[in-house]
Amino acid sequence: MARQIDSKVAVELLAATFAAAEEDFNAKAVIGLPKKIVEVTERLFASETQAYREALIGCAVARILDPQIDIRLPATRHGDNSFSGRGLADRVISPFMRKRAVPISAGPYLSSLRGGARFMPGGEPRIQRDQGGFDALVSVIDFLRELDAGAANDYLRFLLRRFVQLRETGKIDLRKIAKPNFEQLGLLIDGLLKVKSGGRIAALLGTAMFITLSECHTLGWTVEFQGINVADKAAGAIGDITIKKGEKIVLGVEVTERPVEPSRVTLIFEQKVSPTGLEDYLFLTTAKPEDGALTAARGYTAVGHEMNFVSLREWLVHNLATIGPVCRVLFQAKMIELLSAPGSAADLKVAWNECMDAAIHAKGETAT
Repeated sequence: MARQIDSKVAVELLAATFAAAEEDFNAKAVIGLPKKIVEVTERLFASETQAYREALIGCAVARILDPQIDIRLPATRHGDNSFSGRGLADRVISPFMRKRAVPISAGPYLSSLRGGARFMPGGEPRIQRDQGGFDALVSVIDFLRELDAGAANDYLRFLLRRFVQLRETGKIDLRKIAKPNFEQLGLLIDGLLKVKSGGRIAALLGTAMFITLSECHTLGWTVEFQGINVADKAAGAIGDITIKKGEKIVLGVEVTERPVEPSRVTLIFEQKVSPTGLEDYLFLTTAKPEDGALTAARGYTAVGHEMNFVSLREWLVHNLATIGPVCRVLFQAKMIELLSAPGSAADLKVAWNECMDAAIHAKGETAT
């Protein structure tokens, strides 16, 4: 009898490893695998036969969860050490990847790998449209069979990172509510601020709100967002967000998920505020400032420079409560515009859709 894989455990493994793969991709982490294995994996992603790379995910999962499985045999008819590659793909792999907007086919075992595939030289089906791609798959399978669970997990992490990279080339439609109300947007913001994004989502929320305030109140601001992890000095910016009216800088904004310490307040004053003569600087925070940070900021008020702190969530929600229905729709539109801009990462779009779904389902409505 073929060996069984617990779907729940497989999903948990995929979720943890996919999250790590996203972090690796965003950080451009160094890959610690043999050069040959990296090359043959790239061969799979160059193949027009998507089934090869998609089947490989299930094989890696099976190798990690049950070392007694012979991952060359992804069809139950092949005996006691085989497993159901198609069952794992249909129940776990494909739904998981689709939920994260990864381009994936309807089913690898319904196309090129149908008919009780065996992942070995001369295995079934014997005739492959891309024989070189199939041979690459067999090479990786042989590599995986020699690894322990930890090393196999490292390979799965690398493989999923490659799928994350593939996702960047696809189109992800962003969900929206035709007329979002205050409560729905509050739920959306709460969800988004829980996403680990290295500060990117927080900065986009702040930028979208400043643009919304400017347009709703006809303030005539130019809102410049330089991106997260871009050195302010190199970019010529006063902060993560710079608000201008004409050529005059109205406000510099630092968006941070880390507790602001007193030394950071002093550094920003000396490097950004004082040299430009800026009268107003704002810290939009998701964490409480460290003891002494507020005291350090107050010390500059006497010399004509305000440095203030406000909770990002409270600031967003309070503004949404007062700008009215038309401008609440505008805020949603500005977030979608920022997320749709060239270079916007796919993981942020996926997070937006998941949080939007959660917000609308809480109210029993549908997104468009």
